Amino acid sequence: METVKVPDSLKDIFEYLEGETSDQKLVRLIINDFKGRLQTCSQRVVKFEAKYGMRFEAFTQAWQAKEITNRYSHAVERDYMEWESLVDEYELLLSNLKKLKREVLSAS
Repeated sequence: METVKVPDSLKDIFEYLEGETSDQKLVRLIINDFKGRLQTCSQRVVKFEAKYGMRFEAFTQAWQAKEITNRYSHAVERDYMEWESLVDEYELLLSNLKKLKREVLSAS
């Protein structure tokens, strides 16, 4: 396992974080980071859902069925790729957050 060194200039701030041990503080930071990134992903996904009036899975099916207007336009293709990337990122973050929480609970 790699050791994480807290720079001297940040030690006071690190000590102020919630958690009794450095490991607990680090885990809490990671969990909070994942939660923030999940929220950002979710907000961006909702914008695409509102724009196209459907969830990504339905959009993909409509795309494959050639039901999306201007599906080969630069704007729609860019939206498709970004939306797909956001959905993938959301699922990865959620999976890692669940794994982290399971490990934290099992260590308690």
